[in-house]
Amino acid sequence: MFVKSFVLRLASFDAIVSQCVSGTIAVVRPEKALENLFRAVIRKRIVEKEDAAEELGEVKAYLDAVSDHPAYRQKKEEFLEYVQDYLHKAVGYAVPVASVEDYILAQSALLCAQAVADAAGVEVLDGRELVVCRQDGPGTVFDWAATCAEIERKCQGKSHLVIAGGYARTPRGAVIGVGKGGANMMSALVASALQAESIEFYVEGEGINGIAAMTYDEAAHYCASKSAPFPSAALWPAKKAGIPIVVKSIAHPDFAGTRIASQQETASAKAVSGLVVDSDLDLVTVYGTGLMGHVGASSAIFSALAKAGVNIRFISQTSSEYAITFAVGSADSGRVSAAIGELMADNPLIPVDDLMVVNREVAILTLYGSQMRSVPGVSGKVFSLLGAAGVNVIASAQGGEELSISVVLDVADLAKAQRVLGVLYEG
Repeated sequence: MFVKSFVLRLASFDAIVSQCVSGTIAVVRPEKALENLFRAVIRKRIVEKEDAAEELGEVKAYLDAVSDHPAYRQKKEEFLEYVQDYLHKAVGYAVPVASVEDYILAQSALLCAQAVADAAGVEVLDGRELVVCRQDGPGTVFDWAATCAEIERKCQGKSHLVIAGGYARTPRGAVIGVGKGGANMMSALVASALQAESIEFYVEGEGINGIAAMTYDEAAHYCASKSAPFPSAALWPAKKAGIPIVVKSIAHPDFAGTRIASQQETASAKAVSGLVVDSDLDLVTVYGTGLMGHVGASSAIFSALAKAGVNIRFISQTSSEYAITFAVGSADSGRVSAAIGELMADNPLIPVDDLMVVNREVAILTLYGSQMRSVPGVSGKVFSLLGAAGVNVIASAQGGEELSISVVLDVADLAKAQRVLGVLYEG
């Protein structure tokens, strides 16, 4: 049995239906374009409290173009009537916008999955009945035991299904979005619980950058990139269960794509397998004698940033404990200053000398490879190549697993750094 993951776009509908063959469980979620159309409707009706007829017309036009199957057409009309009634009641009861969005978008995901299922002549399941989360809000984590139990109960013995992906439920029944790559994550959870033969992620490109094979760890580093076709979190259920993932092109499904599996299956002869770039970053340094030997200082700083909703992309600290350096998205710099300033004002036991943005417009360049731990001198080669090219390294870090090296550079040096480091993994 195979589990396949798709993002439904108008141009890919027929290709997705053709992949829903016997022995396949397909997880389908709508593309961002449709979700954004629904968000416009919700904003107009719930936030602005105005008539959303024009916005609903755009939604209807999109849904009309999905499929002309008679069963789908009937369900689509019933769904649009339901949405209008639900929004009317949501205004009356002052339902929070976020809750309205999650609920309506989950219903639209089910409708899209239904369209595929009707065309393919198979059963459809609502992913919310399968995936259980432990809590509401940001940072939601899956209840692995409850999710596996639900998947086994509802899917065991079935190998020809379409599942609406991207949304889950909490123990109290609240609807919650799985986030970016929700269909990928859900397909990995289903495959892991049912011990599928393999998982196939269908994307717009040709696999992953034309790479034939990667290990799970290499793929995790690659998926840190903003341009990655799916989030790294979708890898862990497959790795846990030892199920290979194949990243394939929806436009050319017969192409081999990129196979992601264990170290033994895809071992590379090169120490460095590839390079990932993260840009639009600011590098922040908190420093001061008060940090030295102060137990809990780092925890307090990063807890304050987490509470402010700031994602940390890079961390570096010397053994002197005099300074902590971290990278954040440029859009988060203001929240960083406010959060740490408030922390220091409220906690005089954590004195620092200053908080400063060291560099604006920096980038993180990460080289990764499953063989790096086995080859001495990789770090030396990286810094020698950069030094010879006149590239200044602002900060650097290496994970203790010895699978990656990250360097922080000025964006002006990024193209040069990528060019000179290519000799480590190209060819």
